[in-house]
Amino acid sequence: MSKSINRRNLLKTGAAAAGVMALPGFAGAQDTVFSKPMVAALNAPKGDPSNLSIARIPEIMKESAGLDLDLKIFPPNSLGNDVNVLESVQNGFVDIASNTTAQFSVFDNSFAFADLPYAIPDWETALRLFKSDLWREQTEKFEAAVPSLKVLPPVGAGGFRLLWNDERPLKTPADVTGLKFRSTRSPIGQGLFKAWNGNPTPVSFFETQEAIKNGVVDGFHVQPIWTYKFNFHEVLKYATRVDAIFAVQFQVMNKNTWNAMPEAYQTAFWDAAVIAADEANALDRGLEADYTQKLLDAGMEIYTPNAEEKAQWVAAGEGIWSEVGGDIDPAVLDKLRALRG
Repeated sequence: MSKSINRRNLLKTGAAAAGVMALPGFAGAQDTVFSKPMVAALNAPKGDPSNLSIARIPEIMKESAGLDLDLKIFPPNSLGNDVNVLESVQNGFVDIASNTTAQFSVFDNSFAFADLPYAIPDWETALRLFKSDLWREQTEKFEAAVPSLKVLPPVGAGGFRLLWNDERPLKTPADVTGLKFRSTRSPIGQGLFKAWNGNPTPVSFFETQEAIKNGVVDGFHVQPIWTYKFNFHEVLKYATRVDAIFAVQFQVMNKNTWNAMPEAYQTAFWDAAVIAADEANALDRGLEADYTQKLLDAGMEIYTPNAEEKAQWVAAGEGIWSEVGGDIDPAVLDKLRALRG
């Protein structure tokens, strides 16, 4: 059951919902005060690198600029499901939110290219993409299309997703036939499951475990660290390393909150966010292998396709580019291919 966000309840926690107050600033950054308590609704658990990329911002601001930021981070799903939170950051009930690029595609498709199957082949490409002119240009397009949001520096979210199910090992797309997979509302994600002979079923991330238990879905596509931290290994058994989707965590701030910050705060916040994202990516890269091993140790079966089998997964995945990526600017895809090398 999704939870609605109540403005009064947020205020009771000491976090201002929509009102912004900034006391007059002075010439020195140390004399600048931004007194608005801020609320962050993140979909990653405490300790996860993408969670830390936001949690570290106040610490870095204090260390580097001597500025205080009152930021309260709420646990996943505590302020509502995926849809609730995305709506809430738009209207200012929360100040910062994070989710996958696929979830934000319902607002604008500027970053849909990052969700195309096999678009990001490795960590090196992802890190180049995050610092590229392409990402900056698409950020500008997204912010123009969704003026209520400011895009923050991106982070990886656990590396590549594994294709999980509770029925049987999946060596090729033919083995997927008849299985139902949890999906987002993204046409790309739904198209990928169809290309693999599966049946996409939109379910909120935080309702997925119950959906698996009740047979609403048979599995889903998720990275190792989240499989382990959200205890999906308790209801799933089999995974395949399809390496189709590199999980990217998209992070945004309510634009009114950003505009209310004094200039010194904006500069310090952005610089801290860049540092925190870099730290998170460095940590996340190492944890992908660690959590894969934790899942193996817990008795999960993770299958790595051979070259012939992998070619079938790739052909089916790349085959949907023209179908679901038809409204993506061809110039964007050309720049992406150049980054891939």
